[in-house]
Amino acid sequence: MNVIYEPKGKAREYAELAINLYKGCEHRCRYCYGARGPYIPADRYYGSASPKAHVIERLKKDCNKLNGQCPEILLSFLGDVYQPAEMELCLTRQTIEMLIKHNLPFTILTKGGTRAARDFDLLASYPKARFGTTLIFLNQGDAEHWEPGAASITDRVEAIRQAHERGIKTWISLEPVIDPAQALQIVRELYPIVDHWKVGKINYHHNIERAVDWAGFRLAVTALLDSLGADYYLKRSLYKYDS
Repeated sequence: MNVIYEPKGKAREYAELAINLYKGCEHRCRYCYGARGPYIPADRYYGSASPKAHVIERLKKDCNKLNGQCPEILLSFLGDVYQPAEMELCLTRQTIEMLIKHNLPFTILTKGGTRAARDFDLLASYPKARFGTTLIFLNQGDAEHWEPGAASITDRVEAIRQAHERGIKTWISLEPVIDPAQALQIVRELYPIVDHWKVGKINYHHNIERAVDWAGFRLAVTALLDSLGADYYLKRSLYKYDS
């Protein structure tokens, strides 16, 4: 296939298949690995977003090949599908319409907040769709430092609330955890409107990693999620630490 692909390594814990519609991302998250590769300088990757060449036409060919049979497809690992450029280009809405037309299961992960609500009419009428957001802080100052171009915490929570109220299955990516106390509080506050949690630690920031008792966090978040009867997945990296 061309646009729909199989993620490798740690990414595969999130999805067996994925689609990245954009080159670059305006959210400029400091922990993002999108510009870590050798081909795109960070200033160019985070400076603007542009669609991949002929992405909708190529996606149509992939959908025809799948013929309604595939694992859930994630939108997306790179180039947020609801970054500001999307509101003019509408690539994500076209993609959703095509995936629905071909009866393919998919899930959305975004930091774009209520920009995504534009497409909730499509998701609400399609049982094979889920909607998620990345949320790792409750303190807006921390979010502005680490995720300077992303939607506010309040706006992201509002997007989850609206999706939940419309009967859309919701989830939160609690990754990368940087402050365990805030991560635990997010679960306590939002569990009534969240159907699934994915939890993972920060990587490639050794000073932060060394400062956190990850075994203690794993035990605490597991106990909390179990006490709430929550559906969740803890990434394998959290199990590398002995209690």
